[in-house]
Amino acid sequence: MGFSTIAILSPGNMGGAVGAQLRKSGYDVISCLAGRSDFTRRKADEAGFRDVADMNALVSEADLVLSILDPAKAMDIADQVASAMKSTGKNPVFADCNATSPATAEKLNAVIEAAGGKFVDVGIVGGAPTRRENFPQFCTSGPHASLLDELNDKGVRIECIGPRVGQGSAIKICNGAYNKGAFALYTTVMLAAEHYGCTEFLRDRLPNSQAGTVERLDQAVLRLPSLSGRYIGEMEQVAETFEAIGLTPDIHKGAADLFRLLNASPLATERREEIDPGRSVADVLRMLSETMPGASD
Repeated sequence: MGFSTIAILSPGNMGGAVGAQLRKSGYDVISCLAGRSDFTRRKADEAGFRDVADMNALVSEADLVLSILDPAKAMDIADQVASAMKSTGKNPVFADCNATSPATAEKLNAVIEAAGGKFVDVGIVGGAPTRRENFPQFCTSGPHASLLDELNDKGVRIECIGPRVGQGSAIKICNGAYNKGAFALYTTVMLAAEHYGCTEFLRDRLPNSQAGTVERLDQAVLRLPSLSGRYIGEMEQVAETFEAIGLTPDIHKGAADLFRLLNASPLATERREEIDPGRSVADVLRMLSETMPGASD
């Protein structure tokens, strides 16, 4: 086993679950929880993480650092890790597993390489692992991608996409662009219908014209406010990616705007585990509609 100690930044829903599986596979899993919320601390404790004092200690002990967090924070964390590498003289492998654009991945690579580290670009496809049947895919790329091969089937499934930094990110960006872009379009349409009092008609009609799709989108709407904060940065990264290759960035800039609107609602303060299981999609649309800027029109 090439790695002994693996650091996870940060132990949220995905990071906590991945870390828990790696712990079961025999790795020492660590994180720096200084200043983190009670929720994050609880997730880390449940997953069996070992807390270390600061970023210098984390970099000194880790053989591999997995950055799994809000993409808007990816560059800041890479800067912190790079600074700790320079301070300690230690150079663990750094894998960025966030929904960042290929251009951002190249910037992250430059930061880590300048500090003497080895960078792996990873795009995660799939949900948090709870059992072997639903391990997420870690789509790796870059000249050091093969370093993560040993993690295959230890909570994740490793698949190398290509030799260039940015290819792994492109997989995650395109997958998220479709899924979360669809969530944003559907939610926007349904909120407009709610505002004008024609939601019931539309919801009766859509299952006939969009068989099999509406049920999945409805399930997304139920949890979307609680996830909207982290989706803003991802949609901005999608827009940046598309604009860089000559495609319009406006579709996903609009998706980011929708997620900002949802993130400003009272429902956004709930964690996924706190969502009322008895709440219906109609309830969510009504509650969100009441907080929209044009609600009194």
